Amino acid sequence: MKAVSYLVLTLVVCAALLGAGCTSTTNPATPAVGQAASSADLAPLALTQADAPPNFTLVSSAARNPDDVGNFANSLGWQGGYAVKFTGPAGVGGRTAEITQSIAIYPPTNIPNIVMMADTQDRTDTDLTYTNITMGTAAFTGRGFFGKAPAELYIKPVNANPLIPGSENHDVSAELKADVAEIIFSKGNIFEVIRMSGPGTSAETVTVLAEKAYAKIP
Repeated sequence: MKAVSYLVLTLVVCAALLGAGCTSTTNPATPAVGQAASSADLAPLALTQADAPPNFTLVSSAARNPDDVGNFANSLGWQGGYAVKFTGPAGVGGRTAEITQSIAIYPPTNIPNIVMMADTQDRTDTDLTYTNITMGTAAFTGRGFFGKAPAELYIKPVNANPLIPGSENHDVSAELKADVAEIIFSKGNIFEVIRMSGPGTSAETVTVLAEKAYAKIP
């Protein structure tokens, strides 16, 4: 799966709606809902090793800066972001499971559209079969899905190019595929995505992590 490009894409797509956050007088180390904040201020909202499922290890947790999202996102008013990554034990073929948390700041009025855009974009792998995830609690509202891979090694046909001699002999491709589970949610000007992929991916795991992450938002 394309975990790295996914994190960048989520932040760039969501930056496409321009707006400005409100301000408040609360402690900047833990920004209140509706308060404009920098990427560094989002650290208290990040999942930690203590939040991780058994056998998962925190491998990165860092603020995102304007260079991480590029000129396009910055020109549209990107206000800050934070990214967290966990990896799990190796499964069949040595592949490991991965959990990512993506946090971004956007104007609250734009969040509903951002959620829908991200949900649509993250379901574009047509090789997966998608089902919606039902939230385990009414504590927060959000969207979720589970994408089931047809097989870990997926053989699929490729359209031959009649203009290239011999292309008819290369009309299949082999791709590594993995199950994906994702929860998208928000509170005030905070937008988050919790995503899991690889061996052992489950809707229950991402739901539990999303509830933990939501509880960290003041």
